[in-house]
Amino acid sequence: MTARRLVATIAAAACLSGCPASDDGTALLTNETGRDDLRIVVLDGAGRPLTDAALDPAFRFDTQFTDRERQCLVAGDGSFEVRDSSGTVVVEHDFTERPVCEHDELELAGVGDLVWLDEH
Repeated sequence: MTARRLVATIAAAACLSGCPASDDGTALLTNETGRDDLRIVVLDGAGRPLTDAALDPAFRFDTQFTDRERQCLVAGDGSFEVRDSSGTVVVEHDFTERPVCEHDELELAGVGDLVWLDEH
């Protein structure tokens, strides 16, 4: 991951409150669990943490790639985990299983329930 992508990923994590639907170049994960102790950890393809941010109320994934026609996080880009305050993984998703693409809206509806609301 380039320094620009790392900075963009961290900046995307700064969405604090009242996050609108996903913007160009981003996908949105909202926390609808009622829990404010959840964190999202985005991991690179080797399993190393890239981003660690509160998931209250939402998190934006940076899906911008200059060398891809479809703007998605896909196989080889890594995965993400949602963890509780004790560090226990409550949901995990590998981009190999299903990409996270620009304008996608995902929701953590219940602990362990990851739902795609809007997919483009």
